[in-house]
Amino acid sequence: MKRKKSFIIFLSLILLLTKCGNNYLLNSSNPVIITLWHNYGGPMEKSMDALVNEFNNTVGKKQGIIVNITSVSSSSALYDKILASIEEIPGSSELPNITTGYPKSALILLNNNKLVDLKEYFSKEELKKYLPSFIEEGMISGKLAVFPTAKSTEVLFLNKTLFQRFSDATGTTIDSLYTFEGISEAAVKYYEWTDSQTPGIANDGKPFFSSDSWFNIFQTGMNQLGDSFIVNENINYSDNYKRIWDTFYEAVKKGGIALYNGYSSDLAKTGDIVCSTGSSAGITYYGDTITYKDNTKGNVEFEILPYPVFKGGKKVALQRGGGMIVI
Repeated sequence: MKRKKSFIIFLSLILLLTKCGNNYLLNSSNPVIITLWHNYGGPMEKSMDALVNEFNNTVGKKQGIIVNITSVSSSSALYDKILASIEEIPGSSELPNITTGYPKSALILLNNNKLVDLKEYFSKEELKKYLPSFIEEGMISGKLAVFPTAKSTEVLFLNKTLFQRFSDATGTTIDSLYTFEGISEAAVKYYEWTDSQTPGIANDGKPFFSSDSWFNIFQTGMNQLGDSFIVNENINYSDNYKRIWDTFYEAVKKGGIALYNGYSSDLAKTGDIVCSTGSSAGITYYGDTITYKDNTKGNVEFEILPYPVFKGGKKVALQRGGGMIVI
């Protein structure tokens, strides 16, 4: 409910801005059309559609405002569309009134005088109600360029049902999953244990762990260890980088860790992994059942654990997600 109220208040605020800037008389016979681009897919797209429909049929209908979603694309595709529109490339779309995005998209708009500074439409007291880091990330040159509407961090998703079977058989505990070293050790043990479940069939074990982004693991891991991932615009191949590499190398080679060109939730939904790191927003893609390769289904329970830390390192996790940019 809070999210719905925030979204409606936000849109109302932007639309009032539009009204004041163009001297429109808002009513149902002379509606203002607000175009919106966003990057939400799956359950999040359904939620966005529901919110827009709710707005159009309530506040929008009363005030003569229609929100029209004219593009649903990935974040990178939206960035390319914004760039093409600004550069007036033949065939490019007209810029929307509102788009989801990240600071790099807002920077392009700012440099071309096409960005609304949202700070002018909030009091200091209102902005204090948001996490300071969320607001700070959206600030560019003193302007509130990106308003935080979809923020997340990274966590460890655990199929508790599958893990419990493994734990009962091997004595591996959940405590071992609080460090990446512990996950890597458990991964090798899990592959060997699952391989032993099919006697006579060699190399039939299953991976234990995967990640949505190894880049994020290295970037965060270097910070956890008090090091910098990028130095002088280049990757810092320091001893800490090697340590992170070595933590996973053997487990990957032995089959305990899956390198997958997609989201780890795909593997989790078929029981092909037990745990994975990814955005906390990814919970919408996990259910309470898994479908095995033989098309049988089983009920499972997922648990969310803190983002793992390299032994001796600081507790650090990424801040993720974008927001709304008004043009």
